[in-house]
Amino acid sequence: MISERAIREFDYPLLVLVLSLACLGVLGVYSASLGTGDSSLYLKQLLRVGLGLVVCLTVVFIDYRYLVDNAFALYAGSLALLVTVLLFGTEINGSKSWVSLAGVRLQPSELTKIVIILVLARYLADLNERYLTQRQLLGIVALCLPPVVLIILQRDLGTAVMYVPIVGGIVLVAGLRRKVLLTTIALALLAAPVGWFTLKDYQRQRVLVTFDPELDPQGVGYQTRQSQIAIGSGGVMGRGLGNGLQAQLGYVPESHTDFIFALLAEETGLVGSALILGLYLMFLLRLIGVAESARDRAGILVVVGVFCMIFSHVLINVGMALGIMPAIGIPLPLLSYGGSSILTTFVAIGLVLNIHLHRYVYS
Repeated sequence: MISERAIREFDYPLLVLVLSLACLGVLGVYSASLGTGDSSLYLKQLLRVGLGLVVCLTVVFIDYRYLVDNAFALYAGSLALLVTVLLFGTEINGSKSWVSLAGVRLQPSELTKIVIILVLARYLADLNERYLTQRQLLGIVALCLPPVVLIILQRDLGTAVMYVPIVGGIVLVAGLRRKVLLTTIALALLAAPVGWFTLKDYQRQRVLVTFDPELDPQGVGYQTRQSQIAIGSGGVMGRGLGNGLQAQLGYVPESHTDFIFALLAEETGLVGSALILGLYLMFLLRLIGVAESARDRAGILVVVGVFCMIFSHVLINVGMALGIMPAIGIPLPLLSYGGSSILTTFVAIGLVLNIHLHRYVYS
């Protein structure tokens, strides 16, 4: 049972930060819906935020140690679901990553991020050594490789790439020798040319366009170019909600999903952009505080995994909008339109709030 003291110490500031970002996301989707004429978009987003909040609060009161202890069962279920998607899933924008359950479309590769965080926390929870051994590192690779390979087979390279910072952050905190870290970086650099030639032509073009936006301004580089124009035209105060010319006239593709930051930057300007990034910064700092107060290794590693997931998504999505990162279809947590992304983020936040509460139970 969670004590009354723990209930009083519930991390309300973290929840307020999360809901503030989610509300900004609903406003952004509402503005995007004005341009598309589809008023159902923001209503669906509002419903998803409400459902996400319910799921978040439910996760808060399920002892995270129970979830960690049963992580391998969740892992097996996730692999089965990923295989099901690969065989019977729905293809959207070239990726076969979605499955319909009871009329609801889900992207299991998003939720599997949480499962990977839990299973690595379980695997490393009882580690007594200061540094990970070679055997433990091979075990981590063996656990992470199957879901990543299945996601790549679904032709969703962007989501597969996002597992790297999550796993990397957990491994670093768990204990990685400097020699092993430097060797891994060197091997990654040596393998980069091989990886380059395994990419499809359009994927290589997206990377090249990042360094030279004029390379294909009407093709692969169109999204990035229009996003930059939208952000620049916002000025200091912005054009006003619903008045962004680039986004409202459809010049910025996917303005309610992958490029919602560009839409909000155009309509709220530098001030609004700074507010959004400031909220994310406070959110991430709050996660660091929860990790520092966690009473066991599993709790620390779970929060670290969530931190790396949120941070990497924000970094790459905003980088995409600014044209300093390749456009690989990564949503902006809590802001981008999408059910699976919203649900995954709220589950992750529920775990963090759970660990924060249980710091008294396990003290």
